[in-house]
Amino acid sequence: MVLSELLSSESIALDVAVSTKEEAIQIAVDYMVGAGVVTHKSQVIRALIERERIMSTGIGNGIAIPHSQSQAVKKLALGILRPVTGIDFDALDGKPVRLVLTIVGPEERGGFIRVLARVSRLLQDGHLQKKILKAKTPQEVLSAISQEEEKLRS
Repeated sequence: MVLSELLSSESIALDVAVSTKEEAIQIAVDYMVGAGVVTHKSQVIRALIERERIMSTGIGNGIAIPHSQSQAVKKLALGILRPVTGIDFDALDGKPVRLVLTIVGPEERGGFIRVLARVSRLLQDGHLQKKILKAKTPQEVLSAISQEEEKLRS
């Protein structure tokens, strides 16, 4: 599972003014629509927000990983949203979220567990998170992820 294959520059939103997790999810899905991954925006937003109601995907250390499956998604994909300022995501550690990594996929296919595991492994030491927080362009984010994935392969 290579994250850079699930992500495109069109699904990366940097320095976005958002104030709630619902708004962050909506904007993340907007970008995924633009990337051609999501076919029915409101259906995917609803699925992600319903998942949040079960338990927050704010995992701590400024990171949230909302995820869901929907018939309105063409393929397993990843989107990244970096808010201008931290937002309340009901994170496990109570801290504001500065990085939202959204994972969506079609209902008939799995893959979430592998993607979640890969994202967690890459963000574990905080090095990639720092690179994404400093990135000036979506291409820099893609490059940082590719570099970190290459280190895992070595």
